[in-house]
Amino acid sequence: MQRHDHHLPLAPDLTIPSRLDTGGRLSVNDGEPPQLPKDYSWLLEVEYRASSRWRLPAVTTRQGEARLFTQFLEPGQTGQRLLNLAGITSLDTLSLVSERCRLAPTARLLGFRKPHLDKGPILIIAPHPDDAELAAYGLYRQRHDNVWIVTLTAGERQKRLDRQYLPSLDDDTQSASRRKGRIRAWNSATTPLLAGVPAERLIMLGYFNDTLPQLLEAPSLDVPSRGDPTLNPGEFRQWNHYRLGSDPAPANRGEHLLEDLCELLAKIQPDTVVVTHPEIDPHPDHVAAAKATALALQGANHLPESLLLYANHLGGIRGFPRGPAHAAAGVWPLSITESKLGPWGIYSEELNREAQREKAVALDSMHDLRAQLGMEKRIKRWLKRRSSGLEKAAWKDYGHHDYYQTHIKAHETFAVVSGEDFIKGIGVSGKY
Repeated sequence: MQRHDHHLPLAPDLTIPSRLDTGGRLSVNDGEPPQLPKDYSWLLEVEYRASSRWRLPAVTTRQGEARLFTQFLEPGQTGQRLLNLAGITSLDTLSLVSERCRLAPTARLLGFRKPHLDKGPILIIAPHPDDAELAAYGLYRQRHDNVWIVTLTAGERQKRLDRQYLPSLDDDTQSASRRKGRIRAWNSATTPLLAGVPAERLIMLGYFNDTLPQLLEAPSLDVPSRGDPTLNPGEFRQWNHYRLGSDPAPANRGEHLLEDLCELLAKIQPDTVVVTHPEIDPHPDHVAAAKATALALQGANHLPESLLLYANHLGGIRGFPRGPAHAAAGVWPLSITESKLGPWGIYSEELNREAQREKAVALDSMHDLRAQLGMEKRIKRWLKRRSSGLEKAAWKDYGHHDYYQTHIKAHETFAVVSGEDFIKGIGVSGKY
């Protein structure tokens, strides 16, 4: 049995020593009343041991007779775990039912005060079309009247002709890339309408995917699209209601990207910014998106109250959050002792079953998530599910892409840091 401890640089507002009895009933050590403070996200730090090398361990959170959600963990491992209990309101009749694993009796309940998301505008920054939906559809559905979504790139690069959305539609990769960018730009302009976000608050900047790191390294240089060198960002802005200062002569240039972001920050004045986590999500465009956000915040002289940081990719880890659709979403299965962004809070947006179903529809509207499975992947998926110990009916195949399992969950989870710590931690010094 391999030992892997999951540890994050957290700063909980409440730490409550707790115990799990043999029946899984959770209680506090000092006899505090079972009623928990409102407006908190909760994690349970506990020692864990899987009982199988292949079958998926599961911990189901129950309130009395009601089943709240089930979190799936790593088979073949032991170590410290952080269980997501976001959504509980009381310890009265609360229990954790373990399957294919054991939890130690000694635990700590960690409480994180929720950020004030209704205080002012929320700005969601997506490196590519579909990043906002994967990470935060439930969040922006709940607050659609107060949300702006800015997508940095059109995600236009088409590497292979046999992977077009419509087979054999274009005969060369340049034409296919142009069409792919237009389709994905259209997706970013229309999918959030399903959640009630006004079209006037959906902005596509149209820069080119896989180039954001270069734009920040040399802000004054034009960087051509890797899919079609004749493209310019303006071709993907036609559905924007808001006119940007760079619209008359847009170029894939870092200084234009930062000017656009500064302009939007000055207009929106967001109290909350939602963007990729530069220490967890290793995608180069996602890391660059966080850095560009920090540069623009400094350039616009705007300091939001909080940053909510998400990760749609994890280096070397596939299939996270684990388990089938509608399970709980835990925090990232990593061991990080220190962060340049300072200690993190944790916020979990709770999605009821209807919100999860609507999120599935939103992902289906994104052409890039309409994956086709080859024979090898079909076999691997069948073997993985067969060995999981779960019934076949537990796996909801709303779509072939892995995201339909990993991101249709009962929670959307974010690290929370202050605007000041975010700018300082990314190492921004001086205006761009």
